[in-house]
Amino acid sequence: MTDEAPQSAVNVDAEDQQWAAALSTLDTGTGFHRLLLDGGRISLTLCRGDTRSTLSQQKLQADCVYLGADFEDAAALGALVKCCKRGTRLQYASALGAPDSNATLALSAQGFRATAALQWVFDPAWPIQRSRQWPRPVWSRPQHCTVIGAGISGASVARALALRGWQVRVLDGQGQPAGGASGLPAGLVSPLPSEDNGPLSQLTRSGCALMRQHANALLVRGQDWDASGAWRNRTDPPAGPAAGAPQWIPEAFWLKPEAMVRAWLNTAGIAFTGHARIHHIARDEQEWVCLDEDGREQARSSVVVVASALDSARLLATADPAPCVREALARLHPRYGGVSIGNAAGLPPFPTQPVQGHGNFLPSVPLAPKLGQSWLAGASFEAQLNADTQAQHRANHERVARYLPEVAAAVAPQFDAAQVQLWQNQRCVSHDRLPLVGAVQATPDASLWISAAMGARGLTLAALCAELLVAQIHGEPLPVPARLAKLVDAQRLQRKMA
Repeated sequence: MTDEAPQSAVNVDAEDQQWAAALSTLDTGTGFHRLLLDGGRISLTLCRGDTRSTLSQQKLQADCVYLGADFEDAAALGALVKCCKRGTRLQYASALGAPDSNATLALSAQGFRATAALQWVFDPAWPIQRSRQWPRPVWSRPQHCTVIGAGISGASVARALALRGWQVRVLDGQGQPAGGASGLPAGLVSPLPSEDNGPLSQLTRSGCALMRQHANALLVRGQDWDASGAWRNRTDPPAGPAAGAPQWIPEAFWLKPEAMVRAWLNTAGIAFTGHARIHHIARDEQEWVCLDEDGREQARSSVVVVASALDSARLLATADPAPCVREALARLHPRYGGVSIGNAAGLPPFPTQPVQGHGNFLPSVPLAPKLGQSWLAGASFEAQLNADTQAQHRANHERVARYLPEVAAAVAPQFDAAQVQLWQNQRCVSHDRLPLVGAVQATPDASLWISAAMGARGLTLAALCAELLVAQIHGEPLPVPARLAKLVDAQRLQRKMA
């Protein structure tokens, strides 16, 4: 299933080369794989697996379906129909011949009407059930959108919309982008592997793969990011013969979040406005108006996406969110973290790759011009802000000592001589430590959205959450199976409250 943004010009030869290169590095396992091509203006959603079960995990409104003549599984055809809307065109691959009489009858029974040789249109004589479609009308044409928040969540949403032709204004209370937790000097993007390959492992693996594509396309390798891989060294390993053994994670990489945010915001169609402190959001006929504390209008648009971490709850309080979203917003809470940063010059060459434990250790990242080649250790995840800088340094040092005792010994003189700097900020965390992504309102014409509460996984999940959000806005294929998308659905508490 492919999606092409409006008015995108593609060089065919260059496109073929991109597709070949992308597919050559693709994980051949079953599941969903999202590939970004032509600078992100084209996305390929490759779904590998049993046709029926794969389609049952998709949720989209297809414009056109190309079908092989050997597609005769009635159950799979029924699953395919649920991805169609009235007017969806269906075409058989002519090289494989025309469908036989049984296939023709099956298509007719499912609501397809023949329009020409090998061509059909989905136009059933009966009303289409809501379960077959998105629960709300999709935005078929790009509009104006306001994104509140210029961190990694807001910037990724802004780029995803802009690549689809939207005009996006990004507002932030800080003077520059990435002024909050996204200002982390460098962090680790990594999946969370598990022995049972559980839902969180699958979700983070998809998020990591997508973020890596963004980094490779937009950033300077070795300066803004590097495909470093990482060792996972747990201090509480599972029982068994491999207990305590480090695990190599080749997909992991270090990244400078601010560089990623600025690259995303540099996309055509995005305008950034700093020092824009939004007090509340009001409805004015068919548009949303973002107002400051003096009641001055800062932005006006048909769609608003709130991506302002903990401030999201305050901004959305007066916008009549769905009860389940209101409850989720009320449960948002901060977690504070600090990262210790020291000079990597002259240290022994170990380890050469980042290491995950209770926190991360990045052995060598260029933080020019002031800090030069640096190591980073952290971050903590505390319920209360600790104003004692030395206490935070001690905690980070002790954390490294638990899984990298030789490294802790090597950097100890820098801690003792107070030659280590501290970066600290707060993260926004939800009730279940998963993001809130999707429509804020329960009404079918929802035009107020949220992508927030990334917690400690923002670097890994932000780009994926942005793709999920715009998929819902446009009725596009989901980048992950529906069962995984439900994990981060902003209205997921509805299922528990029902």
